[in-house]
Amino acid sequence: MSRALITEHEPAALRLLAQGRTQVEIARTLRIRPETVGRLLNRARILLRARTLPHAVARGYETGLLGP
Repeated sequence: MSRALITEHEPAALRLLAQGRTQVEIARTLRIRPETVGRLLNRARILLRARTLPHAVARGYETGLLGP
């Protein structure tokens, strides 16, 4: 995955999801619509080549996208 392909909102949404936040809570935090959160998370899942959102979170940590 190329980091150039991922926007700053996608890892932010994925990080909040990893903390157990709902799409509505993520939307409030990022000041975007809940529908947009869904699109961001789905795009991050695709870019990380993950089958599910929990798998995307794991891949985010594996690749260093979400931190050490």
